[in-house]
Amino acid sequence: MPHGSLLLDRIQNEPDVKASLLQVKHERLEEYNPDVYISLRARANKGEAETHDLRSRVLDFLNSDKKVFLILGDSGAGKSTFNKALEIYLWQQYNKGDRKIPLFIHLPSIKDLERDLVVERLRQANFTESQIWELKQNHEFILICDGYDECQQTRNL
Repeated sequence: MPHGSLLLDRIQNEPDVKASLLQVKHERLEEYNPDVYISLRARANKGEAETHDLRSRVLDFLNSDKKVFLILGDSGAGKSTFNKALEIYLWQQYNKGDRKIPLFIHLPSIKDLERDLVVERLRQANFTESQIWELKQNHEFILICDGYDECQQTRNL
């Protein structure tokens, strides 16, 4: 029965998923500088004249049953900065009871986009395979994918 004992030791000595999540959250919050962010206004469709607060629109979307929200804009328009600010806001909401884990994924940093983006991003954040399995079994994720235009993808992710 030594094999079972080794497995038990490994599980007991592995960092707690909750503690690892809090560490990732802390690191992401530390990296963010709110002084450089200006709230964006956007149009729902290219031809529309009326603009809306982008964060409000995204939060409405996240509270709906819809699955994909695409933000298009010229280079330098603030899409990446918005995505990072959104991630920070969602991490702050995570503390307040929202159990969806925000994952900012800079797509060009993922070696193989055909693999599981959640797994790849969690590996980048130094989660173990068993922690990743536990997170995927027990949590939902909000994927904030950035840099799609830099990947030169000719197909959908």
